[in-house]
Amino acid sequence: MKQLNNVTKFIFLLIVLPLIVASCDPEKEFETELDDLELQLAHVDSLESLFDGIDFDSLTIMVDHVKANEAEIKRLYTPDTLNEEFGRWMNDCKAIRKNLGNIGKDQGIYGDELNAVKHQLLDLKEDVKSGVLKKDQVTEYLGVEKAALDKVSLSFGSFYGMISAERYRYYVVVPKVNDFIEELKAKNDQLD
Repeated sequence: MKQLNNVTKFIFLLIVLPLIVASCDPEKEFETELDDLELQLAHVDSLESLFDGIDFDSLTIMVDHVKANEAEIKRLYTPDTLNEEFGRWMNDCKAIRKNLGNIGKDQGIYGDELNAVKHQLLDLKEDVKSGVLKKDQVTEYLGVEKAALDKVSLSFGSFYGMISAERYRYYVVVPKVNDFIEELKAKNDQLD
């Protein structure tokens, strides 16, 4: 009889103990939250891919080219009448210079922001997996990190769109300005 009690207790422990351990497993308890964290991390990865695809050196060269063209125009062009089309080109060039003028600073800011958000999400994921947080803390912290990612995503999306627009503007307008400068140089050479 005593042996039967011990066997029953042993079988009971074999069945109940894994259930207790499984119910205390933070990865099971917070499965939904961990899935949400994975989605947020995937979003950060996609933003980082876009960021890594930006050729910041090329954008800096574009700004330098626009500045050099503006200097050449000042040196060579003395308008007697206003050429409206040329005026629009120069306004576009000025927009390129202004919008991309701090590209190195922007690179540092967005690189740092994306890195910070990613590490915050990774740290939260690790804390959730290790079971150091309570349910209400996980919910609160996940909400905070999602809001931070939304803010960075919106800001970076605007930045990325601006870069794309200015790159397009550069390739449309700057060749026309280059040609205009060459015409001015040819005219000036004829006068000399």
